Formats: sequence, C-alpha cells, structure tokens
Amino acid sequence: MKAIRVSGQAIELCDVPEPKGEGVLVNVEAVGICGSDLHLIDSNMMDVIPGHEISGVTSSGQSVAVEPMLSCGVCKYCDEGSQPYCDSALPNTMGIGIDGGMAEKILVPERFLTLLPNAVNVQDAFLIEPLAVAVRCLLRVGANSLDRIVIVGGGTIGLCCVAVAKYFGAQVELHARHQHQIDAGYRLGTQSLRPDPAPVVVEAAGTESALAKAVNLAQKGGVVGIPSTYWNPTELPGMSMGMKEVSLIPSITYGNTQGQRDFELASKILASTPELPRALITHRFPIDAAADAFATARSRDEGAIKVAIEV
Repeated sequence: MKAIRVSGQAIELCDVPEPKGEGVLVNVEAVGICGSDLHLIDSNMMDVIPGHEISGVTSSGQSVAVEPMLSCGVCKYCDEGSQPYCDSALPNTMGIGIDGGMAEKILVPERFLTLLPNAVNVQDAFLIEPLAVAVRCLLRVGANSLDRIVIVGGGTIGLCCVAVAKYFGAQVELHARHQHQIDAGYRLGTQSLRPDPAPVVVEAAGTESALAKAVNLAQKGGVVGIPSTYWNPTELPGMSMGMKEVSLIPSITYGNTQGQRDFELASKILASTPELPRALITHRFPIDAAADAFATARSRDEGAIKVAIEV
C-alpha cells in the first residue's frame, strides 16, 4: 500500500506492507498536517509514517476519527481520566512514536475510535483531534462557565479553541498575526477586540512573544491556558505575571478531562459547527502530492491554515 515516509527532512511516497495484527482495520480518508509534524521533521526527530490527525472508514463501513495517543488504559492515570500522564501514551502516539495515518490503511485498537455523528463528513473529521486538544485546554481553565475568552494565535489550535469556546457559550476575541486567520475567526463568530483585560486568555501560538501578550491581556488574578508547545527555551514574562498574579495552566493532548472523553465532545462540537472545516481547511492534496502538502503547510503568510492529505 502507499504510505509517506520521512527520510532526513525529505517527504517520500513509498510502498509498505499492509498492516497486520490486532485492532480494527481503518481505510484512511484524510490526515491533517500539524505544526508539530513540521517541528519534528526540522529537528530530525521524525522516524515513522507521519500523521496523528486521522479520519477514515472501518472495514465494516463505519466512519471514524482516530484518537492517536494509545495510552495503556490500566495505569492510575488512565483510570483517573488523565491519559496524557500515562507513561505509554507518548511513545505509542501514532505519527510520533509509532507509525501514523499517512498511509492507505492503519490498524487501531477499537477503544481509540470515535464514531462520527451523521452531520460530520469523514474527510473533515481529522479536525476532531485538534478540537480535542482545545477541549482539554478550555475545560482545564473553566471555560465552560465563562462569558468571555480571549485567544492569542490564529492557527489550527487557536481557531479550534474559538470553536470550543463558542460551543460553551462564551464571547470570544481573537488576536492573530495574519489577516486570513482573523477572517477565519470572524467566520467562527469572534467579536471585535476589547481594550479591557480578560479573566481567561488562551495562548495558542507557542511563542515567547505570544505568551507575553497573553499575560498582558489577562486581568489581575486571571488565567492563561496554554495548549501550545514551546519547542525552544521560553522566557516567562515574570514581572507582569507576578505583579498581576496570573496563573499559567498548560495542557497537552486529551483524555477524559471532566469525566467525558474529550474526543467524544470534540466530535459533537464539529457536528454543531459546520463552518469550522470551511474556515480551517485551506488546502487539500492527494497522498501522491504529500511533499507539496508539507511545503504548503509551512506557508501561513500565504494563506495556509490547515492542510489535509486525502488518501
């Protein structure tokens, strides 16, 4: 079957054996390119078939989204719903520690499949993975009981945070670098920026300057949620953070954050937000053009938000 391999920093289409073993066979329909994929490739840390944002159809005909972080399910962290803390989770994350979804077929343990609501197109359903990241972050900062949230960063995670916050009923403002990101935010219902500080700010860009901005936008005693990953040493805005007593609450991936599987809630949010795929998915490429897809994913200043590979 066809699959994508990373050789050094080159993206190559190759033939690999079809997967065999335990699990549900999924015929992959679409895979999103994540910013973390680009960082791993640039750092020469990618040695697997990429792709952790995955949707497809099982051999029995069910449309599914794949939860790629294969936590063990039996440790105390999994038992508590804190799957990101499981020692097995990161080494067994598809597309990062083990082969991922940029192939025609994959095998997935059944408990990591999410059946799609009827309103969700399977070729859009890979967005459930970044939506689940946003769900965990916003639940950790209590966004399901807030009237106003400010998001810093207009990439996929930032815009997914917009969608989740809107689903929870909050008014949302977006600070983004590029006009096409701002426009996407408006399509999802963001409000005009207000000058007064906010109780909760989400830093979704993953840069030192964005963190400083988020702390500055937070009110005294406020909270900054951080679903983003810092790939380089990052200096905290210590003075403003300390003087305002702003709390930083990072989050990573997804689990059962408030007793419900984050992937399940994310699938409901995608079903109720039909504008989200249209606002986020700016480019789609066939698997044969994967190298072009990765190159496009790097061109945010040229209009890319989420780039998908369709298999």
